[in-house]
Amino acid sequence: MSPNSYVHSWAEVNDSVLMHDCRIGRHAVVSKAILDKGVVIEEGASVGVDLERDRERGYTVTESGITVVSKGTVVTK
Repeated sequence: MSPNSYVHSWAEVNDSVLMHDCRIGRHAVVSKAILDKGVVIEEGASVGVDLERDRERGYTVTESGITVVSKGTVVTK
């Protein structure tokens, strides 16, 4: 977790890298993901849980199952 990033209460972050200025909302889930600078995961949203959904939303998913979210993206439910 990089400086100036914040994980709200009741959020869950596992096996992930958060770059500068990321915000993880309440009840959000981040699993096996790399979040670039300024990414916001809104309340109740998830990344890295449903890889097909991540691909549909345009995120890069590696062969080993790591989801990469690009700079400044806002992830909604």
